[in-house]
Amino acid sequence: MNVYIVKVFHHDKDWVGGDLEDKFELEDSDIFKTRKAAKAWILNDLSKKRGAKTTKWHVGDKPSYAYCYTGVKWQHENSGEEMEEYWMYTLVKRALK
Repeated sequence: MNVYIVKVFHHDKDWVGGDLEDKFELEDSDIFKTRKAAKAWILNDLSKKRGAKTTKWHVGDKPSYAYCYTGVKWQHENSGEEMEEYWMYTLVKRALK
């Protein structure tokens, strides 16, 4: 039997010790019995978010990804690199024994 695991990550800025740093953290995760249910959950959650959306759906054992870029950008204090806030969804197939 296979299950499908969906994880939602959020990339945002955070103040750490007076420095503006980027943070990438797991916001949510869930397990689904079918790929169709997992994909529907992702698409429903994406529809509630504002911003540019991108998806890469794969068949088989490869992970699928969906992104929502909010358009909020900031400059990393240490590296000077321009960072952008986004949400990332991963859909991974796992076999249960």
